[in-house]
Amino acid sequence: MSHPSDNRSVDDIVEPPLPEPGVRWGRRAVVLGALAAMAGGTVLAARHSGARPLPRTADGLRIVRLSLPVNAPCVAPLILAEQIGLYRDRGLKVEFTNWTDTPTLLEAVATGKVDLGAGMIMQFIKPLEQGFDLKLVAGTHGGCMRMVGSRRAGVTDDIASVRGKTIGIADATGFAYNTFALLLKSNGVDPLRDVAWRVYPAPLLEAALLKGDIQAYADSDPLMYLAQRRSGGDLVEILSNLSAPWQGRVCCVVAASNTLLQRDRSAVLALVDAMVQASEICAADPMQVARAFAQYGAVKAPVEDIAAVLRMQTHHMHPLGHDLAAEVAFYAAQLKTIGVMSPDLDPQGFARGIVDDVTKGEAAHV
Repeated sequence: MSHPSDNRSVDDIVEPPLPEPGVRWGRRAVVLGALAAMAGGTVLAARHSGARPLPRTADGLRIVRLSLPVNAPCVAPLILAEQIGLYRDRGLKVEFTNWTDTPTLLEAVATGKVDLGAGMIMQFIKPLEQGFDLKLVAGTHGGCMRMVGSRRAGVTDDIASVRGKTIGIADATGFAYNTFALLLKSNGVDPLRDVAWRVYPAPLLEAALLKGDIQAYADSDPLMYLAQRRSGGDLVEILSNLSAPWQGRVCCVVAASNTLLQRDRSAVLALVDAMVQASEICAADPMQVARAFAQYGAVKAPVEDIAAVLRMQTHHMHPLGHDLAAEVAFYAAQLKTIGVMSPDLDPQGFARGIVDDVTKGEAAHV
């Protein structure tokens, strides 16, 4: 099955379609802004008077700690929100820390070493089934993962062209494998019988392909975008996590520790509100956000390349509450089909239990 696009550029770097005109997410931002204003930073916290209050700066801002992957442009709106004062406007001082792998992220949020974490939804779903002590509170965007292959090795944008090929990944059970095993299966390629998988450290995937040890590989941007740019047209996109049947799906989320949700729900709401506004700015003006990220992030790439990566992502999508639970239920049901989740799992019930609707005043499963 081939992608439903034509007239692609030689290096096959493709942007998603623009969102249809409308104000669905704009309305959500307005609603969140009103709720954050009503919360006032203290009303909801007072309802949890038994919990220790958040520390504050000298000028009274509540301090929250957010762990994110500083080398991933997809988190740029969360950084922009700090740089242009969106957190401050909502009474917050956000301190950023970097996570380097999934166990580090999960352990930091679940144990309260940080208050919130941003990462792939696929990083959270299985651990949450196993009982990690945190909740998902917001989706941030879609479209930051891709699988590419070498034209010289016979790979094209036809998904069937990967049959008989070896695909490189950085983790045999990680989010890239789960994502693209599911997408291959959905598009008629058996991920266990039709392809082979080989594990390399992420920085070595490109070298393994150049040596011929693998013919395709999957990872996240900006690694994939920059590799395609360097390839001189050899690397072709086979799939992304916006490919059918995942069009319009969110891929990354913000998780909050249950400790923070008990201490000060209004702080979580304020951060989510700021993220939504910054994401709308990113969708409308990715270059502005790319400049902000370039000042903070660890990616050594031209601002124009960072902006190009942001344009390929769907920063107008940031589901909350029931919408976020629907995303979780979709992925959980998909993961059941490849044996990642327990066979008796109820995806809808599971999703309701791990998503907290922070737009509601009290602890609120959806």
